[in-house]
Amino acid sequence: MRGLLPLLAVGHGAGHRAGVNAAIHRWSLAIATAVTILATWLLVIAAAVSSASDERIAAREPVFVPVGDEGSAVARWMIHADSLDNRQFLVLYVSPLRADAAPPPGLPRWPRPGEAFFSPELLKSSDAQELTQRYGTFGGPIGHSGLATATERLVYYRPLTDTAFDQRDGLVAISGFGVDPSSFGRDYFPNTIDGFGKWNVSDVYVLILAVVALPAALLLYLAVRSNSERRDRRLAMLDALGAPAAARAWVLIGEATVPVSFGAGMGLLLAFATTLLDIRVPITGYLIRPGDVVSARRWLPAVIIGTIALTMCLVVVVQLRRSAKGETRPLRLNPRFRKWLHSAFPISVALAVWGAATARDGGARYSPGLIIFLIALLGVLVSLPSVLGAGSAMVGRALARLGRAASAPSLIIGGSWLGQRPMMVARLCAAFVVGLGLLVQVQVQQTWIIQQTRGMANGVAPRALTVGDSLLIVRTHSSPAEGQRFGETVGPDMVLRVAERKGTPILIGTCEALERFGELRACPGPATQSITTAFSQLNAQGNLLRGGTLISAPDFMVATDPAAATTTNGYFVLNDEKRSGAAEITKAAYATLTKPYVSTPGQEWITGGLAGAAVFNWVLSLGAIGLIVLALAGALAASGMFLSNARSLGVVGTYVSRTPLYLGVATWNLGVPLLLAGAVGSAVAAFLGLLTLHIRRVGSISLHVLGAGFVTVALLAALLTILCGIGAALSVRTWRPVAD
Repeated sequence: MRGLLPLLAVGHGAGHRAGVNAAIHRWSLAIATAVTILATWLLVIAAAVSSASDERIAAREPVFVPVGDEGSAVARWMIHADSLDNRQFLVLYVSPLRADAAPPPGLPRWPRPGEAFFSPELLKSSDAQELTQRYGTFGGPIGHSGLATATERLVYYRPLTDTAFDQRDGLVAISGFGVDPSSFGRDYFPNTIDGFGKWNVSDVYVLILAVVALPAALLLYLAVRSNSERRDRRLAMLDALGAPAAARAWVLIGEATVPVSFGAGMGLLLAFATTLLDIRVPITGYLIRPGDVVSARRWLPAVIIGTIALTMCLVVVVQLRRSAKGETRPLRLNPRFRKWLHSAFPISVALAVWGAATARDGGARYSPGLIIFLIALLGVLVSLPSVLGAGSAMVGRALARLGRAASAPSLIIGGSWLGQRPMMVARLCAAFVVGLGLLVQVQVQQTWIIQQTRGMANGVAPRALTVGDSLLIVRTHSSPAEGQRFGETVGPDMVLRVAERKGTPILIGTCEALERFGELRACPGPATQSITTAFSQLNAQGNLLRGGTLISAPDFMVATDPAAATTTNGYFVLNDEKRSGAAEITKAAYATLTKPYVSTPGQEWITGGLAGAAVFNWVLSLGAIGLIVLALAGALAASGMFLSNARSLGVVGTYVSRTPLYLGVATWNLGVPLLLAGAVGSAVAAFLGLLTLHIRRVGSISLHVLGAGFVTVALLAALLTILCGIGAALSVRTWRPVAD
């Protein structure tokens, strides 16, 4: 230990005496360490939240009583569904059989007949008042212990009568609540969650690793390699003096100890804060409660120590390996390979246009045009950074010529550097441009799903979606008495009962109600008639019935006699009051019918499609985080290269040391090229998005995504210009001539 302290002190002192570049290296290590800790912590949070959610789900799962043993049951339970704002949620029907039965988790007591308890997320909706009156009496909110997540949409409802339980085919009697959460995924699937359109924890792991952890790893590697030339010379000198590899490793560790420790401290504070504060995930709206994450605190030491160890290993292994190979200059692309990339860009663009023009969406999912478009899209994104570099070289030479004509030193120097090392801009923009292009593709796919779901695919709207809420579908198996009460509540001429006789659906209603579906040849009598016999022409609502619905088939009979059939599959309800009328009809259905499900035509398609589209919100949210990390990585690489070049301005500094000169150099060498590259990258991303829209025929490109991408580049350009300009000014003021 006594021999190690001097080596650590040598490394620490050498790092602090190495000027502005060393300061950039230290800050880079600190930021990269903190980002790596947070990226790892995201995985830990995902595991903790999933575990806490599984425990609460397991606690509310019903334990069904086997058939024949209903005498031991304490309550009855069954699952139902409803929707609000085209988003479906679960309605859990419950009814106690014993006064001493424990209520479901999250409820202070059992609901009274006709009473419902709601999750807080539902109570925050704009239609909360209408929703709380839909089922009858408002009981109160469901506690957090009864919810899978803080943003879950859930209702506990006790119907006015137990008829719904009596008519249920299957198990309804339960002995209580609570199962083993470890059985999830093996031989048991929870009853109380809707898995459609949801991410499981494995999906989240993969997404975090792909779009956050990989950019964080790139940032850490670039931070370790920043300002490497000075360390290479330092290690070469130690090697010449006979220092063994272990001694050189401890010198490197001494230089990195303070910044890595500082970054670990920042990461620790931010990670610990997530266990104290509510976290709302951007775009998704998902809320993470501190109580779900507090159990993960025990993993914080392992995450911190592991990240520090990983960073120190990279510092030592990467630097010593590079030194052993005798490399002190950055790797360069093979000129032949670079020319190939330049040629690949226009070819890829042309193939992408051709592929989009010939791709056929819909039936031929894997047409040659679509396959070529996807391959060409990747080709455009891969070759674009090299093209940006070549364009930067041309811009640099033009700036240098303009500087000579205008006698502007900053233009001359900045333009000359850009012309000689154009790949600096390419490296900065490479990962960012690719990430932005992929994010735009994800966003286009999401809007395509949403708009197709709304019935606009290929410009054709299904009949169901043209009716809107002027016709409501009530699915229920109710008794004739219940149906009569329902009809009296909403109006007998506004309700048509859907029954069935010998497998054939029959639409039963008054003549006034039937006339709302088209032109009747004559009002049907007691005998049933086919729809083609009864109607001479159908309107939009009538054509909807011919297309089939949740409660009827395309071929059906019509009648006016309620005794034409004894069964009931549901009701069609005519609604002239639009939204307010739909709310009243739904309320009447729950007040009079057994287990009703009220929807508008096509609503199931919409709710399912929107749930599937919402999955992309997680990709956009975590992808935006990864994009920011990639921008930091690119900024780190560019600033390191710029400040390495700035050492050559030492001679200029003996004549002019004013900061504005070096800010001008940074502006023309970094700021302006970055803005141009960001504009071109955003334009290419938008162009590829438009080609995808041409294939999909429907959708849109979010200006928010493109705007956020360009604003990020602009802010990065401004920040780099200021920091690198000031850094260059400080560097030249401390410059001293050396033998090399």
